Amino acid sequence: MTLNLDAINQERHTLSAIFSTCLVALIFSMAQSFKGPAEMVAQEVMELTTTLIEPLFEKPKPPEVRPEAKPKNTLPAPNPTPTPRQEIKQEVMAPAESPRAALPQTPAPVAQTAPTPALAPLATVTPLAPTAQAVPEIPKPVAPQVSASLSLENNYIASVRSTLNANKRYPTGREASLQRPAGKVKIAFVLARNGSLVEATVEESSNSIILDNAALATVRRTNYAPWPDGTWPSQSQHKFTVSLDFVPLN
Repeated sequence: MTLNLDAINQERHTLSAIFSTCLVALIFSMAQSFKGPAEMVAQEVMELTTTLIEPLFEKPKPPEVRPEAKPKNTLPAPNPTPTPRQEIKQEVMAPAESPRAALPQTPAPVAQTAPTPALAPLATVTPLAPTAQAVPEIPKPVAPQVSASLSLENNYIASVRSTLNANKRYPTGREASLQRPAGKVKIAFVLARNGSLVEATVEESSNSIILDNAALATVRRTNYAPWPDGTWPSQSQHKFTVSLDFVPLN
């Protein structure tokens, strides 16, 4: 029994020794692991403190004084005082006064001139009358004259239209009395030089056949005068137009 107890006690001591050794090693390793960051933090704090405190103890530097730039190629100021040699040269170079200049000059005699005779009065000159200059005549604008042939043509056209309006008759008949149309008909017709009718057509209708036929009948039954001499010289036939207005009778 005693042997067993001794063996158990020995094992217990061994285990306790091993456990204590492991605990010490663990604590040492933990201490080492915390020692590194703590030292790094302490070192950084010291560096920051030194960087902030050092400028306070440094003495301010005196301002730098730059030497003034000297002008280049400066010439020495001229010496206003003349040297003895220059004074001697100036005395030698000064011209000596001539004896003639010292003598007083006598005024030259003034020559007496003969009195000038009185001039005779000039004859009065009458100014010439200005001659009238010939002014060029400006041609007056010539008014455009209407040719005799054009006036004859216009007169002939007016006579033809007045003759047709005088010969115009409102259509008679049962249809005209029932419809009683009204309107204007434009007739185009060609006359020869001797006044004879060549052809006649309705150029603009009145929308009534009764009135269109009445206008054509008026143009065809009218006798026309021959053309006056000098009218439309290069034509043997000429086209005329006339508008005939028809109004129903009461």
